[in-house]
Amino acid sequence: MTGWRERLKVLRERVLGGMRTSATREAPMTPVKDRKDDSAAAGTEGARAPEPPHQQAAPLPLAAPSPVPPAVAQSPARLAPATARTETKAPKTARLSPTSRASRSPAKVEKPAPPRALRPVAINLGIDFGTSFTKVCYRDVGTEESGVVSAGAAEALVPSVVVISQTGRLYLGDAARSVRSPVHIPYLKMRLAGVPIGDLLPEVNGVDPNAPESVKALSSWFLASVIARSQSWIAGNQADRLKGRSAVWSANVGVPVEHYDSVVLKTFQEVLGVAWLWVRGDAIPATLREALAAYAATLHRLDAEVSDFHAVPEIAAAVQSFVMSREALEGIYVYFDIGGGTVDGVAFNYINRKGERRINFYSGKVASLGLAAIAAAIGGADGPIDATSFERLMTSCSPEKGSDATLKVRRLVAEVIMTAKFKDGRDWQVDAIQNRDYERKFIGQLAPSRMKPLIVFLGGGGSRSSWYTEAISSTYKAFQHNRAGIPPYKLLQVPIPKDFSMEGAVSSDFNRFAIGYGLSFPFGEGPEIGLPSEFSIAEKPEPRKLRGVVDYADSKDAFD
Repeated sequence: MTGWRERLKVLRERVLGGMRTSATREAPMTPVKDRKDDSAAAGTEGARAPEPPHQQAAPLPLAAPSPVPPAVAQSPARLAPATARTETKAPKTARLSPTSRASRSPAKVEKPAPPRALRPVAINLGIDFGTSFTKVCYRDVGTEESGVVSAGAAEALVPSVVVISQTGRLYLGDAARSVRSPVHIPYLKMRLAGVPIGDLLPEVNGVDPNAPESVKALSSWFLASVIARSQSWIAGNQADRLKGRSAVWSANVGVPVEHYDSVVLKTFQEVLGVAWLWVRGDAIPATLREALAAYAATLHRLDAEVSDFHAVPEIAAAVQSFVMSREALEGIYVYFDIGGGTVDGVAFNYINRKGERRINFYSGKVASLGLAAIAAAIGGADGPIDATSFERLMTSCSPEKGSDATLKVRRLVAEVIMTAKFKDGRDWQVDAIQNRDYERKFIGQLAPSRMKPLIVFLGGGGSRSSWYTEAISSTYKAFQHNRAGIPPYKLLQVPIPKDFSMEGAVSSDFNRFAIGYGLSFPFGEGPEIGLPSEFSIAEKPEPRKLRGVVDYADSKDAFD
């Protein structure tokens, strides 16, 4: 019978992977019942000396392991000595490679990576805060594309009206059809500028809506509501622009040049800042009393927080599509924005010095001579009115009322143009025909037919009205501007830019959205601006003195 030491050695080699021979693989395992005999045999040899520790047998396992496959038994890992494997076991575990078998165990699974941050997309809103209607355009700063926002309930025009219920709840003008006994607050922009249109409004729920604090709070509520509605529309109708991206919002609002160059600008900036804070974090108030309280509470935060809601001159935004085009030439231009309540006119000098564009506004004037304002003055329809209905009204009105309205428009046109002429000081009647065949055969002024015309742009909803076109163009002859050094007018419509989409607008008339398009450009990207207050009347050149002739003004005391 084979000795127990040999059988133990074979068993240890099987468990620990020692070198095995064919003889040892074929040696049969001793049954467990024979272990007593082996113990007795071992007892008879008790006189033998104990073996060294490294040669002592390891304790027997509870059960014999299954035979190891030959391929595994022949692997280098299995051929390593048992003592070496035991000593390097901990360090090997610490240095496991990512592709090792142990690293793929469930206990070693790494934590999932945090979600990736969304890429930002800058969206700037251009809000044309009109007297009768408000229009909104957006611009994707990354793709340099602009479009119309259908911020209205049914179209892209939002009535510039706040409706107050008898309980003091606030509504936009197109969302208050079911309100009983409402109080309408129209012409918000003019009220904010301190030149209200119409009669005083009645008290609502114990609050006077005519008070300056109420007008400011109502204006902030209106602009905040329009911004929130515009953001919601873009999220639903321009989802591809925001897919997988985080929107970074900013906005501009138009202010007439006359008001922009006055103390009224501070009031507009204050209202815009409060509205922006309401949209960004604070909840938009629901009632008039809540709006008053929220306005007062938010006002002190304006100096500490930066607002991305800026005031921009309206006409500077309106001519954005013109001055940014390659066809724009330096010179004097005039622009009249004909809206529902007002006519805003400016004259400016466009300068382009090797790509550095600048607009110097010489004059600016706003008057309540819009479509609805004139219609109300002559006793026509009260409320919003379009160019077609305005034409019918002016045709049917009395000649005296029509002439009076025409005279007011002409005075506005003359004041804007003549103020700019006095400030510029140059000769505007420049010969537009330069060729060798032309020879002046007379002495005197240049014929109007040969002068370079004065470009007059028309914009706004009333620009399509033939009555306004005739009233403006007839000013040249009626006020004898030829004798004042003014060249003949040439009336033009603002050109449509190539990066502007009219999708979402019921009307395809770009004139209604020209200001909104210019305002959609982020603040600071347009040309530099010079305001009318920066320019004074040009000094008249000194008269030429003839040699040997004494001026009477210098010697009249000697002869009187």
